Amino acid sequence: MRVLFVAWRDLANELAGGSEVLIDQLAAGLARRGHDVALMCAEPIGSPRAYRVQPNGGTVSQYVRAPLSYLRHFRDRDLVIDVANGLSFYTPFWRRGPALCFVNHIHTEQWSQWFPAPVAAMGRLLEQRAMPAAYRNRLFVAVSPSTAQGLERLGVEPDNIRIIINGTDIPDEIGVEADEPLFVGLGRLVPHKRFELLVQAWERVRPVVGGRLVIAGDGPERERLADMAGPGVEIVGKISEAEKQKLLASAWLMVHPASHEGWGLVIMEAAAHGTPALAFRVPGLRDSVADGYSGVLVDDPNELAEAWIQLATDHAYRQRLSEGARTRAGVISWDLTVARFEEICDEAIERHRVGFSERKAAWTPSTPPVPELVDEPVVELPPELVGVPLSTGRPQRRLSVVLDRPALSVVLPAYNEAARLPISLPVLIDGLAASDVEIILVDDGSSDATLEVASRLLRGVKGAGVLSLGRHAGKGGAVRAGIARATGRSIAFMDADLATDLSYLPALRAGLESCHISIGSRSAPGALTSGVTPSSDAAHRAFNHLARTSTGMAISDFQCGFKAFRAPVAKLLFHLLEEEGYAFDVEVLALADRIGYSITEVPVHWRAVRGSHVRIVLDSLAMTVQVTRIGRRARGGHQLASLEAFSRSADMTTDQLAQEVRKHLDIEAPVVPWQRGALALLPFVEPADTTELAHDLEERLTDVLVRPSMLDAGEIFDPSSHRLRSALAAS
Repeated sequence: MRVLFVAWRDLANELAGGSEVLIDQLAAGLARRGHDVALMCAEPIGSPRAYRVQPNGGTVSQYVRAPLSYLRHFRDRDLVIDVANGLSFYTPFWRRGPALCFVNHIHTEQWSQWFPAPVAAMGRLLEQRAMPAAYRNRLFVAVSPSTAQGLERLGVEPDNIRIIINGTDIPDEIGVEADEPLFVGLGRLVPHKRFELLVQAWERVRPVVGGRLVIAGDGPERERLADMAGPGVEIVGKISEAEKQKLLASAWLMVHPASHEGWGLVIMEAAAHGTPALAFRVPGLRDSVADGYSGVLVDDPNELAEAWIQLATDHAYRQRLSEGARTRAGVISWDLTVARFEEICDEAIERHRVGFSERKAAWTPSTPPVPELVDEPVVELPPELVGVPLSTGRPQRRLSVVLDRPALSVVLPAYNEAARLPISLPVLIDGLAASDVEIILVDDGSSDATLEVASRLLRGVKGAGVLSLGRHAGKGGAVRAGIARATGRSIAFMDADLATDLSYLPALRAGLESCHISIGSRSAPGALTSGVTPSSDAAHRAFNHLARTSTGMAISDFQCGFKAFRAPVAKLLFHLLEEEGYAFDVEVLALADRIGYSITEVPVHWRAVRGSHVRIVLDSLAMTVQVTRIGRRARGGHQLASLEAFSRSADMTTDQLAQEVRKHLDIEAPVVPWQRGALALLPFVEPADTTELAHDLEERLTDVLVRPSMLDAGEIFDPSSHRLRSALAAS
């Protein structure tokens, strides 16, 4: 894996802090695992490391230079990680490949602390609106649960947020508290760290407990803090790593008054030495400090001095916190952090390659299932794990399978059909009442009451429901989403206005007995049409002539909205579909022809229905453009999840193995004999779910070895893959 971090500064920068330490650890850790890692950031940069560091101009100019530097040096990267410290590099605007957004914390009021009001307002707008929009379909990485919650408040989908936390290096020996009271504040001396609160509280603490307060770090606040510092306060500036570790080991307490953090790296560095922390209950610090176990959290500045005095004067309490701090640090290692981040990187690349799948959609069944009441045991985490993410936060979905599949799934794309559904939908419901059918109405982001009307009309209808896309996708996108959802052994789609007479559905389904695809035709011998205007008839004939010329297929009617497929065929074709406009039918049939699937045309009776959304001139031009680009579209790089199965018995042929896999696979998918075993292509299945399917198959087929794999769609259409196409066409 070739990885590029794009960050605003290097670890060598005098203002480098926890964010830079984390990126350095991740980059070095990935490099140790054999990956090619580079960091692109503003100057200055430090000495050579385990990964390449590429200078990219100054603090401001780097944001302008980043796209050009990327094209010059790093365009071959498998993944770009945009480290957004308030201002993102907006990588998706200048790179089409996999990218993720790495966020330490949401800056909120920090903009006002650093910039004049107009600049601060622009910064907040970019962080809170532009960044989530740029990465709306990609992964975000947060460095604490608090940061993840902040991203959710900005509108980032929770399913797109992953969490890692800073690791900790545990010293071999625990340090010994200094003889005299020693308290430490550590970090960059910048406004949001609020070290002035530390100095102010010290004025109340020192007369009671005595000792020293050492503030280590550098930044623009150093001079102001030095002016504020009274007796017992030492502002020592930036110190070496060895000096820092010695200071943390001998400190009685780490006091951290920041208004927010991403996680609180210095908290855990102190905890590794058994030094408890006193901090505010704010984002990041409420995650890194286990209140009452590894440290103490307070809610306002007035409580800070009181808690400080209590901890300094109660040796036994401090010792208990010290033991808890070291135990907590012990469960958080850099190796684990790097391993989890590597998992996130793999997922980001995987998601991009798959181009998955089904749009974000809300499914509302017409007859909601009755939930089973299960008494789940309440699991209490040990105190050292409270607030520590136990995984990356990747949703643990169980693959949705239906064991009792209906014979047919009917998909109805609907866009602003509130007026026509009360007429057409009851006809469909009555016509299918005696059949083993599920009805999936796809609301394609309608701006009228389509969703409400459809939900009302389908209420109580067995096996029916409404799939709401939320935003307009186009007819092809709506049909694709419905087919991804469908569970039937065959799948048909038809227009929501029922322009094609429903009485032809049995003939359409009968066509699937001998062919993979059965399509309604308004132009085949025996077809009838009524209510067609001369202009629409001319446009229809011209479009079909263009489609025949572009594809070389002898089909009389590409676009009749009345088509049926064997379910595995529909799943595969619509997974590969890229055209979401009106010309999607042409692409689906062209893909089927290239694979070798058989197609039959069924003459139908079609009636023009008033209120069509098709605009003769504009949509005809758009469809012309869509059809001409279909033939030029490359298929390589589009990934399909798959399973490879091999029999341990020499007596089982590959045909028999494919039949057994097809029989026991929980989803409808193409399964073919392949090489010395069987290959199952898994349209609309995320690669993460293939392990679950493989495990279930091996449990059912005890003499069969099953392993998850991936297949590039280009392999299906490659001229040398005629055997695979033949196997698919024969299935």
